[in-house]
Amino acid sequence: MSFPKFASTLLVASRYLVLTALLGSAAACGKAEKPKAVSPAEVENPVKESDLTTVTITADAEKRLGIKTVAVKTDNVQATREVGGEIQAVPGQAVAIVAPVQGTLRGGAGLTAGQRVRQGQTLYQLVPLPAERDLLTLNQGTAQARTQLQVAQARLQRADALLADRAGSVRARDDARADVALAQRGLADARARQGAANGNTGGGQALPIKAPLSGVVQRVNVAPGSVVTANTVLLELAALNKVWVRVPLFVGDLRRLGKNQAVTVRPLNGGAARQARPVEAPTIGGTAGTATADVFYEIDNNDEAFRPGERVAVDVPLGNAASGATNGATGAAASTPALTIPAAALLYDASGGQWVYVRTKPLQYTRLRVEVQRAVGDQIVISRGVKAGAEVVTDGAAELFGTEFGGSH
Repeated sequence: MSFPKFASTLLVASRYLVLTALLGSAAACGKAEKPKAVSPAEVENPVKESDLTTVTITADAEKRLGIKTVAVKTDNVQATREVGGEIQAVPGQAVAIVAPVQGTLRGGAGLTAGQRVRQGQTLYQLVPLPAERDLLTLNQGTAQARTQLQVAQARLQRADALLADRAGSVRARDDARADVALAQRGLADARARQGAANGNTGGGQALPIKAPLSGVVQRVNVAPGSVVTANTVLLELAALNKVWVRVPLFVGDLRRLGKNQAVTVRPLNGGAARQARPVEAPTIGGTAGTATADVFYEIDNNDEAFRPGERVAVDVPLGNAASGATNGATGAAASTPALTIPAAALLYDASGGQWVYVRTKPLQYTRLRVEVQRAVGDQIVISRGVKAGAEVVTDGAAELFGTEFGGSH
């Protein structure tokens, strides 16, 4: 082989080696692993919630706890609408007590909002005041009497001086003394009249202001001793043995509203619910732009559990619009199938979570989280969490809850 041919072969071989090295380097770069993502948090030994909520007890314990179960069933539940309502005093049973004339108030020091008063109880004593022009006349009369007294006293001083200098008579001195006495009496009378006009007399004539009905003081607008003009509102009084609840309803639901259908009123603080009857009051417009109309219901409130201005939740039963509910007495009730459980089966944890215990095996109970849709009487409508046919614990549910968390032994 000649040298030029050998050199050419060597050059081709070196180029092949360099190309192979470059391709190998590129392949190595392409196969490089990406850095592993770092999780911001890790949970060690995760456990499902259902694995923590199963309680197994003995037959004796089940008997001692008195556990009873009922099957979750699907019922046709009447359609209702939950809306907010506002408690109001019954028209005609809430009054504003006003001052009949201008005067000064006496008494009433113990009157406060929320205080109960009885019909005929004296709330204030009002000492009448004359008109402003009469007050001006009395002020002028007092000033005139004061001036007359000053003049009479000056005359008496001159009479005493003249008598001392033997230039006057005893009779003139006595007449001056009589004028001073008359001027003093006139000034005293003028001041008494002025004091009576200002309501400062100790036993002057006063008008009693009495409660027209038995009820609760809603608002006190004046303080004792105040000077008030005629028609000034002194306080507001409301009878609370019966109250109304104002319910703003969507106008589309008015045709589904039973004419004589009662509603359920529930306090927002979780107090006992009670029934409210519809009243013969006109349906009036609600807030502009909300497409609502106000309807009214009456509640027996002898225990004064509700106060005017209080916000409440109202469950309004609805009928079928096609049944002519607005023309008939109540209208046909609209109902929908829903899962229901007794109210005794529902439990609440410390954070407000809702639970039930379901019998999964003999002597074995599993706590399941449920979502409550609403209450219908003594039944609870469940939207999810349990299935139809499941046996939920009613009697003994609270005892199982205490057993699980160490509250009972």
